[in-house]
Order: sequence, then C-alpha cells, then structure tokens
Amino acid sequence: MNNTVPVLQMIAQSDIVTMIILGILAFMSLGSWGIIIVKFFKHKSNLRANSAFFREFSRIKRFSDLQKLCDVSKNSALRLLSAEILKEASKFKGKVTFESIQHRASLLEDAIQRSIEGIRMGEDRYLTFLATSSNLAPFFGLLGTVWGIMIAFFQIGHHGSADLTVVAPGIAMALITTVAGLVVAIPASAGYNYFTSCNGKNETSYYNYGSQVLSLFKRGDLLTVEGVSEEDA
Repeated sequence: MNNTVPVLQMIAQSDIVTMIILGILAFMSLGSWGIIIVKFFKHKSNLRANSAFFREFSRIKRFSDLQKLCDVSKNSALRLLSAEILKEASKFKGKVTFESIQHRASLLEDAIQRSIEGIRMGEDRYLTFLATSSNLAPFFGLLGTVWGIMIAFFQIGHHGSADLTVVAPGIAMALITTVAGLVVAIPASAGYNYFTSCNGKNETSYYNYGSQVLSLFKRGDLLTVEGVSEEDA
C-alpha cells in the first residue's frame, strides 16, 4: 500500500460484511438524492403554478367564474382543489333557501378537507424513505464500525501483535462505514425536514384558499336567496 490509500482501494479490500453494509448505504444514498432532486423541482414548479392560479382567482367575483379559471389554468394543487370543489357543487340540486345554505356549505367543507388530505398525501409521498434513511444510516455505519474493530482485535489475537499493519485494515473498514453512514444520513435528514416544512406551509395555504372559495360560494347562495344578482352586488 502507498502512504495515501485511495478510498476505492480500501473498499475493494474490505470483507463481505463491510461490502454489504456499504451496498445498503449506497442504495439509501442514491434513493435519497433521487427523491430530494425530483421533489425539489416539483415543489418549485407547484409553487409557481399555484401563485399564477391564485393571482387569477383573486380577480374573479363570482363562484361560477371558478370553472372558467380551471379550464384555462395549468395543472397545480389549487386547480385540483378547485376541481374537487366544483365537482361537489355540481351535485347540488333544487332551490337555494336560508335553511340549505349552511348544509351546502358544510358539504363543500367536507370536499375541501378530503381534497387537501389527498394533495398532502401526494406531496408527502416517498418522504418516509428519507426519514428511514436518516434514522438507519448512522446505525449501519455504527454496525460497520463495530465489525471493523472486531476484525482488528481478531487480527491482533491471531497474529499475537498489535502492530499497525495488523490492525490498520480493520480500523480502516470501521472508518469507511462510519463516514458512509453520516454521508447518507445528513442530506436525507435535511431533505426530510425541508420538504415536511414546505408541505406544511402548502397545506396551510390550501386551507386558506379553500376558505376563500367557500366564502365566495356562500355569498352567491345568500345573494340568490335575497333575490340579488351577483352582477348587481
């Protein structure tokens, strides 16, 4: 060996247990980075689409205009939420009365709740993998560390010497798995916390938007009962 041993050479000289541990950590790392990259770009795209949709929504005056907005808007979480609200509203039949206003609004609230829960589940998809990787990777690294130290002590007993050339391979394996575990856990943990925070903020904005749509709907119902057209309101 040279004085500066390449990492790949150290890995190539590791035993089967260390190789398995490193293989598991490599799988976690690739999976975590793949999820982080894909979700980051999807999150940014969804933010832009939601912002554009909400800007147009803030200009409409009637609940009936929401369908037109959905027809011309790009796909976004707010568009999906609006479509579910319109789908539920299309089931309402009969004349609007003071007694039916609250009942109709309650049904829309349920639709908003279900839709937001479905959107949140979609946004949280695969975050469990990040959480699992961030929690388990250090333990796999620790397992490799303990295994490497065990190999080092075994070599000491086998050779009857604590010379550096005897214990170095086991210690090297221990250090490799320790570093690998941290390399996997740090970005996975950061990614999980980041996307969990972002999704929580998104959920709050969805409920705020749903509340505004519901107010627009109830206002239209109230004007209908009072015999006032929305254009004149």
